[in-house]
Amino acid sequence: MVSGQIETPSGETVEIDFSAMEERLDAKSKERWEQYKKELKDYKPESGGKGVIESRVGPNSTKLIEQLRDVSRKPITEQWTIVIPSYTAYEPAAHLRDYVFVTDVIKGKPGEIVHIPYVKDFDFTIITPEADTLTAKTIIGTTDTAIKEAGAYSDVPYADIEMINQNLLDEINRVFAHAAVRAEDKALIELVAAGTTNSFAGEVNLPHSTGSLAFYADSIPTAIGLLIKAGKEVHPGDLVLYMNARPYAALLKELAGTQAVTYVRGDIVTKGIVEDYLGVRILVGAKVNSEFRAGSGTGTCELAFLMRAKRTLALAPKRDILIETDRFIKERKLRITGSHTFSVALLDCKEAVRIFCNSDNV
Repeated sequence: MVSGQIETPSGETVEIDFSAMEERLDAKSKERWEQYKKELKDYKPESGGKGVIESRVGPNSTKLIEQLRDVSRKPITEQWTIVIPSYTAYEPAAHLRDYVFVTDVIKGKPGEIVHIPYVKDFDFTIITPEADTLTAKTIIGTTDTAIKEAGAYSDVPYADIEMINQNLLDEINRVFAHAAVRAEDKALIELVAAGTTNSFAGEVNLPHSTGSLAFYADSIPTAIGLLIKAGKEVHPGDLVLYMNARPYAALLKELAGTQAVTYVRGDIVTKGIVEDYLGVRILVGAKVNSEFRAGSGTGTCELAFLMRAKRTLALAPKRDILIETDRFIKERKLRITGSHTFSVALLDCKEAVRIFCNSDNV
């Protein structure tokens, strides 16, 4: 029995019995639980109801949910993704910095002129004792070269930056760094291309005066022979061959069509890439070098260069590529500027052989 006492405002004590109420509450609770069990057993979801996650999403997701429900399958307007690299005509790079003499003599230091010392090879003069005298040899010298700066900038609207994923910075760094490498390639190879006939260790003329091929594989051993004839020591891995896309494609075509070569070098056919040949590293760059050709061929000829790169060219970076940003608040744009400061030098053009690639107009 459940009972209790309360005191009235007049001071009297009244006893109250709750037993009947307790029984009624128990009966009501039991009735409700039985009803819940029956409804759960017979439950069928109604169309248009909300799931647990959907019922808890914020107001900003309402538009997206409506588009997902759209039976007409209309495109979702709100989408985003990571940055996709764009490979363009500017992509080819020879990365000559990996094959030339690189010095840090000016890196991080003031000054606009680079002094690069060198030691040249020479021959002893054979004399008759007490009758002849020795002659002076130029052994030590210095090449002076001025600093170059290369760079570019781009104005990007705020709206574009806000819609792109966080890897945008990585892609910006990549394309600016690649452009800096191409700038080095261009500056370096232009030094060699400026040479004249008597500047080089030798020249390889066209084996054919006309034809569709732009490069012949037999030009490579011929050029190697000219370097050796000029007194240069040639070892596998010491030589590089710089060319642009057209001579490279012609070389690939010729080698892939030569049975003897494809038998030994099956990778040329399976991969479609010629990275080395006869111990010569083949570099393909975007810079097109050409010169008017007189003699066995006519017209303007593309040029390739076989060289001992670490003896032919030098690169002196003043600083690594610098990327800076400026905000143009009124225009709602972000200006991204990348620049690279370096110096290049031609150490000895006699360490290179010039190869005429074709007799057709470039």
